[in-house]
Amino acid sequence: MTERPGRLSKQPSEQLLVPKRLPSKRPVRVAVEMVLYLLVCSFAFLLIRSLGFDPSPASSDGQWLPVQPQLLENRLGLVGRIEPAARMLITAPFEGTVRELTVTEGNRVEKGQLLLTINTGQLEIQIRQAYAELLKAQSAVKQMSDWENSDEVVRARRALANAEMSLSNNKSRLTETRRLFERGIVARQEVEEFEERINSQELELAAAKSELQAARDKGQGENRQIAELELANISARTKTLQALFRQHEVYAPFAGVLLRPKRAAFEDSENDAPLQVGQTVRQGMSLFELSDTDRIGAVTRVEEADLYQLEEKMPVEIMGDGFEGIVLNGQISNISSQGKKADMYGGSMTYDVTVSLDPLSPEQQARVRIGMSARLSIVTYRSEEGFALPPEAVQYDENGEPFVIHRQSMDEKPKRVAVKIGRAVLQGVEVFGLEPGYVELLKEEMEVAPPRLDKPRSDIRVEG
Repeated sequence: MTERPGRLSKQPSEQLLVPKRLPSKRPVRVAVEMVLYLLVCSFAFLLIRSLGFDPSPASSDGQWLPVQPQLLENRLGLVGRIEPAARMLITAPFEGTVRELTVTEGNRVEKGQLLLTINTGQLEIQIRQAYAELLKAQSAVKQMSDWENSDEVVRARRALANAEMSLSNNKSRLTETRRLFERGIVARQEVEEFEERINSQELELAAAKSELQAARDKGQGENRQIAELELANISARTKTLQALFRQHEVYAPFAGVLLRPKRAAFEDSENDAPLQVGQTVRQGMSLFELSDTDRIGAVTRVEEADLYQLEEKMPVEIMGDGFEGIVLNGQISNISSQGKKADMYGGSMTYDVTVSLDPLSPEQQARVRIGMSARLSIVTYRSEEGFALPPEAVQYDENGEPFVIHRQSMDEKPKRVAVKIGRAVLQGVEVFGLEPGYVELLKEEMEVAPPRLDKPRSDIRVEG
C-alpha cells in the first residue's frame, strides 16, 4: 500500500523529465523546394518555347516529309458537246430560181463537188443595164478630159462670137447714122434706135460670156470629180454582177455533210421545206449548212468567275458517255469576247469556249458523233517538275517571309531554306527554291495556331 502511492507519485515526474517527440519540419521544406523547382523549370521551358528555342533533338520535333519533283496540274471541268470544227452556211449568190439540184440534205459531198445551179435570166438583165450605164459614164469622163472642144463649150463660144460681131456692126452703123444726122439727111429717131440696139447687144454679149464661163466650169473641179466617181461606181457594180454570174454554179468549199440550215427569222422558209428545183431564192438566202466531219471540235460555256483561268491554246481532254473509254485531246482555239446571259434568273454571264481536237483515228471517227455530250477537262496550270508541300510545312519569319526546315538526307543537320509560294494545287501548295530531300512538318498544335514570328533554332542552319 505504501509502495503504490510512491509509484503513483513518480509517474508525473517521469513525464516531465522525458520530452515528447515533435514532428520533423525537413520533409515539408523539401516538398516546398521541389514545387518551387518544378515551377521554375516549367516557366523556363515555356519561356524557351515562346522564344523559338527547342532543346529537344530535331528528330523528335516533328515528322519529316520526303519531297521530290513531280507533275503539278490544275484542271477546270466543264460540260459541252461535240461540234464540227468547220461549219459554213451556203447562201444564194443572187436572186433567181433553182435550175438544177444535184444533192439533197444529209448527203456527204467532196470538196469542189457541184451542189446546184441557179437560173441567170434576171441577173443577165442587170448586167446589160449596168454595161450600158458604164458606157455612158466612160463617154462622160472622156468628154470631160477634152472639155474645151465639147459641144456645149463650142456652142457657147460661137454664141459669144456672134454677139461680139453684131455689136461691132451696130456700133459702125451708129457712127455712120450720126454723121448723116449731123448733115440733116436722117432723122434723130434713127440714131436713137441704133443706140438702144447697141445697149441691148452689150447685155447679150455679157450673157454670152457668162454662159461660156459656165460651160467651161462644167468640165473642171467638182463636176469632173463627180463624173469620175460615177464611172468608178458603175465599173464596180458591173464587176460585181459579172462575179455573181460566175457563181451561178454553187460548189462545196470543203468535204463534209450537208445539213438543213437554220433559217433566220426574216427569211420566208415556206414551212421550212427542203430546197427543190424551180424554187425561187433570194440573194443571201440560206441553202445548205455544210459541216466538216473529218475535223471536229467541242463547244462549252464558262462562267465569268472562272473565265480568268482560261487562255487560248490550253490543253484539253474530252470524254463522253457516248464514246466511253476514249479520251480526245485538243486545245482551246477561241474564247468569246461577248458574254451571254445565264438561263437562270440572276445568274452570272457565261462565255462560249471553242476547242479544236487533234485528228481522230478511224476507231474514234466511228464512235464520236456530232452533237454528243462531252465532259471537258481543261489544264489551267501545268508544271512538269514542281514541288508541292502541305500548308503545315511552310513557316514564316519575323518579316512574314515563308521558309521551310529542310534536309537533303536524314543524316544531315536541318537547315532553314527560304521559299516562294506559288499556286494552290491538288497536292498542296506549290513552292519554289526547294531541292529534293526532306521537309519538317509542324506539330499539330502549331497547325491550328496562326503562323508566329519564329526565331532561329540553335540546331538549324539558316540559308537563303
